[in-house]
Amino acid sequence: MKILVPSLGESITEATVAKWLKKKGAVVSKDEVLVELETDKATLEIYALSDGTLSEIYFEAGQDVEIGAELAEFIQGKKKDINLEIKQKPSTIEEEKNSAIDKNSNVSDLEIIEEKIMIPETVSAIEVKRSGAGNKITKNDLQEFIGGKNLSPSQRRKDIYAKQDNEFDGLSNTVQSSTNKSTRVPMTRLQRTMAERLKSAQNTAAMLTTFNEVDMSKVIKIRTNNKNNFEKKFSVKLGFMSFFCTAVSFALKEMPIINSEIDGNDIIYHNHIDLGIALGAPQGLLVPVIRTVDSKSFSDIEKEIYDFGVEAKNGSITTAQMSGATFTITNGGVYGSMMSTPIINPPQAAILGLHQIKDRAIVENGEIKIKPMMYIALTYDHRAVSGKEAVSFLVKVKEFIQEPARMLIGS
Repeated sequence: MKILVPSLGESITEATVAKWLKKKGAVVSKDEVLVELETDKATLEIYALSDGTLSEIYFEAGQDVEIGAELAEFIQGKKKDINLEIKQKPSTIEEEKNSAIDKNSNVSDLEIIEEKIMIPETVSAIEVKRSGAGNKITKNDLQEFIGGKNLSPSQRRKDIYAKQDNEFDGLSNTVQSSTNKSTRVPMTRLQRTMAERLKSAQNTAAMLTTFNEVDMSKVIKIRTNNKNNFEKKFSVKLGFMSFFCTAVSFALKEMPIINSEIDGNDIIYHNHIDLGIALGAPQGLLVPVIRTVDSKSFSDIEKEIYDFGVEAKNGSITTAQMSGATFTITNGGVYGSMMSTPIINPPQAAILGLHQIKDRAIVENGEIKIKPMMYIALTYDHRAVSGKEAVSFLVKVKEFIQEPARMLIGS
């Protein structure tokens, strides 16, 4: 049975083998993860469709594969059936051992008896690590295997693989400490794709950034007074992002050019508002999409953002979840950023950057007051969006955040 690279979504023609969760020769159960594939948008898992053995691996970690390519060979059948088959057929190990004994007259009867005792009837050739030339099983391999005779087969395999990983790590650390030089690490497919897209945006769009500052006092007060009841009722925390998503949806309706994209010599105006929310994940920056955000409540938005965060951490976000955004919000404030100029996520016309909330002295009605302030930034494509439209949009977002009651009536 061939393990093939599945279809990974529209416009995706290849992927990178990120990591094999099972080694060659591993006995696996149905629905166990065999391998992780990394595309330019997400990490995908390929599962075993039945019980069996991963007999061959054709692509190692780090190699690129095309859709439909043969990743590995899989032998279907339960472990006990495979063991039974091996017991019924003459083992290559026994053949090699007997051949060696016949050729070497100096081998004592005691050594022969010890070797016969050494091999239990239930030994599966598939489970034993092969270190000999030509992928053969040696005497030391059998001794190491029998040393773990009280362990389950899965525990034996885990110990073998952990030992191999530790040996490799030890070698890497030795080389690094002895040479004291830089280490070259290949970029992941996601990192390469991000680099290409961001550089393409720089080369194509006429990007310009406008800034403003927002008084977060009223939003913070609403959140403080309602966060406990909100979490108790909806089983999710009330964050600041739901306020900004709602404010942005109102502002986009008033300034539809911000919710557009350039296609050749045309400008496409989107009548729907699908917001991309930039999230940091172990594999890099991911931008899942909240669909029709203008029709969703604060609780709906917060639940989706929470779910996205869990899936991003687990690497289970799909390509479909990250496609089709009409506008993007990125929050560098969670990492301590005070001010930045975000790069447009093509083909969108603009992106909103949020930053850290800090107490600052401001002048209000001739008096100096300390208030929690946030800098916000809008980077826009000047080919489609004028400076007046960009500034006006950012001011509208600011007004909705500083007077959140306006979002209740949409004015």
